[in-house]
Amino acid sequence: MSRALILWGVLVFSLTVLLELPAAFVARQLPWPTGWQPSGVAGSLWAGRAARVGALGPVEWKIRPWAAQINLGFQQRIWALSVHGWPWNWQAQLAPRAVSAWPAPMFVLDGRWEGQLQVEGAGMSCVHTQGQLLGHDLAVLSPWQVNLGDTRIALQCRDGLRLLADVQRPGEHHFKVEAASQRLQVDGQVEPGAAVTPLLVQARWLQPAAQRFSKVLGKP
Repeated sequence: MSRALILWGVLVFSLTVLLELPAAFVARQLPWPTGWQPSGVAGSLWAGRAARVGALGPVEWKIRPWAAQINLGFQQRIWALSVHGWPWNWQAQLAPRAVSAWPAPMFVLDGRWEGQLQVEGAGMSCVHTQGQLLGHDLAVLSPWQVNLGDTRIALQCRDGLRLLADVQRPGEHHFKVEAASQRLQVDGQVEPGAAVTPLLVQARWLQPAAQRFSKVLGKP
């Protein structure tokens, strides 16, 4: 038996043993950020679920050496994330699925979603993106009540993976959002009497009597 074949067998055995570890045991060993410690964890690293992970819940996953399927509960909807391929040539897809009954922990966003985002990559690099997510009649229900209107979300490979969002409600407001790994920029315009104006002024994103603003969060 060749050395390469033996090493391959040892690698497969080690990976199988590792992924069969109880997910709850592994979750307790990891240094989770504040507020993101999982709860209600069951199953293994191969296939398991968590009742809540920070703002996400429930979370379910099925992992294989060449593919992963993860269902994430977020903002009253289940989002299906699938990843397949090898590290040097992989593809990821995100799309809305069923409605989730779990309450949102921080804020409640209502509305209808459709579409799909797809990313192709190699190693840690983003190579190509396509598709978009469309949100219709979006509204924040808690802790404030404000109608956001319609939104379009897309991804872009430019100096790394970037998220681009366009949110607008005719006669009220128009926001453009660009998010990278450690930076978020929001450029907005509001019409006179827009319902969102008091919130923007209170947050100090918009000066009183102004109609345009630009806010950058994170590293420049």
